[in-house]
Amino acid sequence: QTDAIADDGYTFDFYFRNEPVAKKWISAGLSPMHARLLHMFEIFLDLYHRVNMDNLFNSVKFSIAAANCKTKVLTQGVFRKNSRGAPPIVFQEEVTGKKAEAARGTVKAAVLKGDPRAQGLIVASCFDQK
Repeated sequence: QTDAIADDGYTFDFYFRNEPVAKKWISAGLSPMHARLLHMFEIFLDLYHRVNMDNLFNSVKFSIAAANCKTKVLTQGVFRKNSRGAPPIVFQEEVTGKKAEAARGTVKAAVLKGDPRAQGLIVASCFDQK
């Protein structure tokens, strides 16, 4: 099995899951999966590359690490409400029916404070339940 960075049918890089990961990411409290991704992020040729993430890969800790790696990668994607570091202030009440129609497109955002590595990063949610 591998983790890969791909776009529009082109695979930019991949990392086999049975290969060892850099200890610098593990000692920073990140998972082996996140360590593999950060290794691939540091191969990018540009700064501030934007990466869309699946909810399996997303966490606030990982997003902060990505923004602070040598290529300063910006991540975005789905977060589930079962934590992964998302501040509760951005969670939106689950509604159905007419309330859901009225809430569609509602955005909540929070600036990440208290961590000097997170300066300028935000967490946002958009109500888009179908």
